[in-house]
Amino acid sequence: MINKKYEEHNVLESPYAREMREIVNASEYDKAAVAIAVDLEQMDAHYHRTFDEIFFVLDGDMKFEFYDPQDGNVWTEELSLNETIIVKKGIHHKILRASEHNRLFVVSIPPYHPDDENPSDKI
Repeated sequence: MINKKYEEHNVLESPYAREMREIVNASEYDKAAVAIAVDLEQMDAHYHRTFDEIFFVLDGDMKFEFYDPQDGNVWTEELSLNETIIVKKGIHHKILRASEHNRLFVVSIPPYHPDDENPSDKI
């Protein structure tokens, strides 16, 4: 069992968020990683080859853009409080817009790996 108090979260630096709170990482649990991104801003489009991401909006709202290399589709999705989207590995994604105060709960399955942050040339 893993039990983490708020003060035990690792606070990581991120170019796209005021704060990235790493709740559970791969060294603690090899099946998934869990984090909360606080005050996200626009970000560069990217994709991951080895893991899926589940996004759940805790506060605020944001607009995402996606590209699916399997069918060539490009689309946008707007998420608000308590809404979820699953971004499967290989799907290019970025945040186009985010409200001033926002928090995004992020689950990576399997765990996030920083070497798997690939820039998109499609969106």
